[in-house]
Amino acid sequence: MNAAERRAKLKEFTDNPDTACRTGIPITYHGGIITLDAYAIPLEYLVYNPYNGRIGSVVKSYERQNHTLDPEDPDDKALIEKFLWDSKPEANKKTKDRLLKEHQQKHGIVTADGIIIDGNRRASLLNNIMADSNIPYTEKSHCQFFIAIILPEDADKKEILALETTYQMGEDAKVDYNPIEKYLKCKDLKDAGFTDDDIAGMMDCKPGEVRTMLSALCLMDEYLDEYGYSGMYTQLDKNEDSLFKFDSALKKYKAGVPSMWAYDPDADVADLKLIAFDYIRASFEQTLFRNIISVPSSKKPAASFFAKQEVWEQFRDNHFATTDGIEEDSVADIIATNPPDLGRALKARDKTWKQKVDDDFEDNYVRSLDKLNNHANAAKPLQQLIKACQALEVVDVDQPSFTSDGNVRGCVQSLDEFVSKFKEILGM
Repeated sequence: MNAAERRAKLKEFTDNPDTACRTGIPITYHGGIITLDAYAIPLEYLVYNPYNGRIGSVVKSYERQNHTLDPEDPDDKALIEKFLWDSKPEANKKTKDRLLKEHQQKHGIVTADGIIIDGNRRASLLNNIMADSNIPYTEKSHCQFFIAIILPEDADKKEILALETTYQMGEDAKVDYNPIEKYLKCKDLKDAGFTDDDIAGMMDCKPGEVRTMLSALCLMDEYLDEYGYSGMYTQLDKNEDSLFKFDSALKKYKAGVPSMWAYDPDADVADLKLIAFDYIRASFEQTLFRNIISVPSSKKPAASFFAKQEVWEQFRDNHFATTDGIEEDSVADIIATNPPDLGRALKARDKTWKQKVDDDFEDNYVRSLDKLNNHANAAKPLQQLIKACQALEVVDVDQPSFTSDGNVRGCVQSLDEFVSKFKEILGM
């Protein structure tokens, strides 16, 4: 059924208000409040909105990697249903059971030509129930209808987007949206011409939060671009929070932190960004990641590697020495092999890269953290000396490398010089 045919079918409902199953429902429309009726619409008269806020990142990633989804195509319809199910499988099982036993309690919203604006998930579960051969028809016959408000024919794209956001993200608290879906929705609304205040009202948040989400999304796009994943938002899986927090630190570093060393807000911060991206790609633990990026304060001047020039420069040089020697297949090469699941193939690319850098990243991190802690404890000489003595106590002098490694002799010489210096200061 095409758009014109769906429009004609839905017009039969609105031309006959006596067929409404719920009446006088208030909705925000064109800046005011109007009341509309809801009807029990056969599912075959409706199509999904593939850009539903719940699955926006998955759909955008799929379309970037494959083709634009057509909700009228049976295969693409099945894909959209899969994306909706996979977005919250446990919650979907519970909602499916409730729809079957308690019927549809909350109405949806559809356009005059049958595109589902609010209620894609519920409609997909009704379709799921009707396709489930294990459920007797007598128990599920009511599920062949989707109860929804039909919008006036003059609803334009901008008005539809506003309604979609308000009802999906402003009110739907039962099934939470992933952070990236909220960021993408902010961008869609901004691109459509809405102000930060408009978006905040629709999403039930503050304008400052909208600006923060838009800024974080820009950094996420930069991250994806860096590894050849432009527009493939599923590659951000589990990394959104690290990038969100890193964006906050970056803003401060770009503005300049007066109490720090004389770093270059462009060149040095660009290096920090690349290195932070690599550690995020390597799925580095968030609590440890903070030691790389945290902005220093008067109470904690040694807050991160970047906060201390002596720590940062060696950490940076060691890092690039590792990554510059790593080779990997390009995204274009992987796409050219036409893998059955491109998303899985790209995640495998990340995993292979991670295996190549893991040991070097960890070693560089541990050495740098030790040096950073030394800076943080510089005003505590006794603790530092005790720590040094404890480290020397466990040196295994029976290891062949103790006598064969020339670097060992150099370290021992340095230790001797430090001891002589300390003795002289103490008058020993």
